[in-house]
Amino acid sequence: MGKIVVGVVAFSMVAFILADFLQSGSGLIGNDNEIGEIAGQDITYEEFQRKVDELSYVFAVNQNRNPLTEDLAMIREQAWNKLILEKAYYPQFDKLGITVTDAEAVDMVQGNNINPQIRQTFTDPNTGLFQRENITRYLSTVNQDPQQRAAWLSFENTLTPIRRMTKYESLLDKTNYVTKAEAKAAYEEQMTNVSVEYFYVPFYSIPDSTVSVSRTEMEGYLNAHKDEYQLEESRSINYVLFPIEPSAADTAFMLREIIALKRGLENAQNDSTYASINSDGFQPYTVINDPELLPEPLKGLEKGAVTEPQIVNGQYQIYKLSEFGDGDEYYSNVSHILLPKQGQTEEAKQNTLLMAEGIIEQLNNGADFATLAAMNSADQSNSQNGGLIGWVGESSQLVQPFKDAVFAFEGIGLIPEPVETQFGYHIIQVNEPKTTQVIKYARIVKDFFASDETLNEIYRKADLLSVNSTDVASFKATAESSGYTVRNAAGLGKNDTRVGTISDARSVVLWLYNDASVGEVSEVFELGNYYMTAVMTGKQDKGTAKLDAIANEIEAKVRNTKKAQIIKDKIADIVGDDFEAMKDVYGSDARSGEADLTLSSNSFTGIGFAPEAVGIAFSLNEGEKTNPFEVTNGVLMIRSITKSVPEELEDYSTYLAQVQAARQAQKEIVSNFPLTFSPLFISDRLHKAVTDFAEITDLRYKFF
Repeated sequence: MGKIVVGVVAFSMVAFILADFLQSGSGLIGNDNEIGEIAGQDITYEEFQRKVDELSYVFAVNQNRNPLTEDLAMIREQAWNKLILEKAYYPQFDKLGITVTDAEAVDMVQGNNINPQIRQTFTDPNTGLFQRENITRYLSTVNQDPQQRAAWLSFENTLTPIRRMTKYESLLDKTNYVTKAEAKAAYEEQMTNVSVEYFYVPFYSIPDSTVSVSRTEMEGYLNAHKDEYQLEESRSINYVLFPIEPSAADTAFMLREIIALKRGLENAQNDSTYASINSDGFQPYTVINDPELLPEPLKGLEKGAVTEPQIVNGQYQIYKLSEFGDGDEYYSNVSHILLPKQGQTEEAKQNTLLMAEGIIEQLNNGADFATLAAMNSADQSNSQNGGLIGWVGESSQLVQPFKDAVFAFEGIGLIPEPVETQFGYHIIQVNEPKTTQVIKYARIVKDFFASDETLNEIYRKADLLSVNSTDVASFKATAESSGYTVRNAAGLGKNDTRVGTISDARSVVLWLYNDASVGEVSEVFELGNYYMTAVMTGKQDKGTAKLDAIANEIEAKVRNTKKAQIIKDKIADIVGDDFEAMKDVYGSDARSGEADLTLSSNSFTGIGFAPEAVGIAFSLNEGEKTNPFEVTNGVLMIRSITKSVPEELEDYSTYLAQVQAARQAQKEIVSNFPLTFSPLFISDRLHKAVTDFAEITDLRYKFF
């Protein structure tokens, strides 16, 4: 909570200018500034942007920086969800009388039911212990800094919406009652079984080439099965990617530069400063005590040596061994087990001390330190890593009593007495003897980059493809004649940001929905490390899928239907109903056998996926058989042999609990709802019901 806002004023100015630009009716969006509708209420661009600004401010406070372009997509999604919360959920909260009292608000901050994010913020990262007194201390000083006060109030305002949502879901959860009949049905589904014999002929037994399918038949099938082929609005494109990569000349230039930097590093008066100024990477200067941690290129070198340039992860890299000798302070490598004493009475603290002494006794008797750390230590940052803290110096940030004990100890091994600090009692093991040895090294990395000349040449190729293409056919022909790979992206939704492997391709989607038409070729898009040229190949309106888009699937369905009739006609000519004898008469393509099924089954052994056949099997009386009927992969006949129905139970509580658990498991993060960037878990079915009832229209794709 104590983070300082950086650049919030600058961000606010940009937001103000952008809002003014949009309000002025610029040519970008015209005079239509409606961004959607929620529960019958129009959402204007200005209202939406205010929510974006609120969340962007909170982001800046929490992250100590302004949001980047990639952050804004997430923030806009949260802003939209906040509007759903206000327009769709809040009216229901009000009707149901769901409120949060002042006493509850205080309880979430300082009482017995601390908000999880507050608890996390005021938990010591070293010990994993929540420190309630730090909340009181923070609140007593927050008004002294206007920015901090604004940040706190912004956060505090999110607590009530979160609590109201939690109450709302809890209320509806309590109405989710599982009846005895439902529990009994679950019991019978698991315990009822049936044995059947079957006769089966797969569709592949008839060659596709012998069954013709006309477009009229395909259209008739699609028209009769419209409900199975409902799609959201989408667009499809063909596109060519032009990777932005350094040329051979660029690589040669970079080699000359890194060689020059190598000479400079060899003669540098201050390695740390020189590396910091010239490196494109993090940690240009590093101080360590353990020679084993020395980077591989430096091992075995003398002080002052500089390594030859190497290419690592797409960067040139050089090292210099700056120092290898004694420093000004002691360092030691340590592990610990922490037993907390926070909030304990004197008697409880004494018991904790006795426990610490008991652990030391176990260690002296040969117990494994790492095992006891995992079992007992409250320091969550290292308890599962043997309690290892690692190398610490006399000037490190560790509390003084801890350092005093470590650096007063000679040699290696277990410090014989527990060490008391403000966090509790520490059992400390010194892994390496204290030493003044210090190793310092510099590291310079230089990123490969494409020069302006290279960028212009790559762009020229992408632009030529755009200029020389007028439709889908010419786009493909031009690309292929130039040796380019033409890729396809189908089903692009209006709010998508990814196209193929390109994660930040929102500009392409905006073009498809706001400007493009089928057959239109785009200008060149710049997408991170690629240029892209695209052509729009298809437009799917919301509703029934177009036949051309699913022609292969529909053709297979129609062909299988015709095959099914051929198979049924051939079966009808067979005299008798013994499945094994029928198989011999039908030929080698037919199969017969037996299967044991439960109500939860969805497939037959030897047949495959056939849930409809399982349902039919349980509807038969013993000895009853079916006529031939079509399943997913062929034609099937079934005869029931035996059916086992379980006896009724006195108590169905076990199955009642199973049904309840299954319903409760149907929860997920449906949104990072209110303001805090904290995921809110609610029932997916509940969220879908609320949003469906609100009849939401989302037009954000017109703007972003």
